[in-house]
Amino acid sequence: MLNAEEKCACAYVIGLIASVVNGTIPPKCKDEDWHKIIDFAKRQSVLNLVAYAAEELTEKPNGQIMRFLDEYRMQKIVIEARQELAARDACQKLDQMGVRHMLLKGSVMKNYYPSPDMRTMGDIDILIEADRCDEVVKAFLDDGFTFDGKGDLHSNVKKGSAYIEFHRAMVDSRHEILSAYYGDGFRLPHKCSGGEYEYKLTDEDFYVFLIAHIAKHYRYGGTGIRSLLDLYVYEKALPALDFDYINSELEKIGLLVFSGKIRKIARDWYSGGFNGEFDLMSEYIVSGGVYGIKGTEMQNSFILNNLDENIQSKKIKNFFGIIFLNYNDMKIRYPILENKKFLLPLFWIVRFFDTLLHNPYNAKGRFNDSKKIMDIDDKMVEIQKISGIKKL
Repeated sequence: MLNAEEKCACAYVIGLIASVVNGTIPPKCKDEDWHKIIDFAKRQSVLNLVAYAAEELTEKPNGQIMRFLDEYRMQKIVIEARQELAARDACQKLDQMGVRHMLLKGSVMKNYYPSPDMRTMGDIDILIEADRCDEVVKAFLDDGFTFDGKGDLHSNVKKGSAYIEFHRAMVDSRHEILSAYYGDGFRLPHKCSGGEYEYKLTDEDFYVFLIAHIAKHYRYGGTGIRSLLDLYVYEKALPALDFDYINSELEKIGLLVFSGKIRKIARDWYSGGFNGEFDLMSEYIVSGGVYGIKGTEMQNSFILNNLDENIQSKKIKNFFGIIFLNYNDMKIRYPILENKKFLLPLFWIVRFFDTLLHNPYNAKGRFNDSKKIMDIDDKMVEIQKISGIKKL
């Protein structure tokens, strides 16, 4: 979590951002260290918004910092223009191929900001028909893109500053509730006007997806201040959103309580006049980067899987389960144990040295994993409990 000085820098960044999206005068800098402000804003991918705010300050940071911020903002304007062109070209190509597709996340969200370059993004996310993904990737490779890896959810290609993720679904299949709700991704979207193969979500369904995306990150590794800014900006741009429909859909996927809490934090932060006080949930959100706190996914998964049980006892059971493997699993590794359970303690020792000698990296990894589980404290558990998220 953050110390007092870091919280001050964070609160000031939030104040600067709020002034940009609301078109108000940015708060004066008191004693904040601009290097800390820039560092925090970078981690949260909101530095260009800070640069916009700095332009409006009566008392600007020193010349060197101001030049850096000006150059950074100009770079993001250029990058956004190139990404927009790449996204248009990609959608045009998918149209020509007759592949259903839909722009996701930042490519849509940026259009609700005062200027689209204010909402930076590292890649262009495009949902396509899963069974045509390999065909699409090959077509883009033939156009000069290079392959940049394939995961459970998407395949990636890049060319120059254009980095495209072709999503085969809107959410990972490991999120059973969300995966069942979104299906192949084309259950909810409708065709864009004037297009045969490009799709879009309704304003309300896009908002639900924003909440689901934030919940996914919050639950497994944490989320950052930009995701909550997206919510605030989206609501501000679309005041006629049908929240009766939105709330009914959020209830279906178990995110109505989480939505209420996360929306309140977003309003407190960005509607102006944030007092700099962070509760447990909001401090968790600001403590990491744009995608949360690195290395906590396994810990949060453990908490999720044991949320209704005594975490302390489950931690100890997990620790001993790694060291003292159960009899059935030990028999697979050491068949000599069949019908000789009394030898199990001896073979626990044999397994320990066997692993150290023949697979030390695996031993180190398992030890580090068990240590992370043992490091789970009551605060980490409470952060997940109060979120209102039970299962995704």
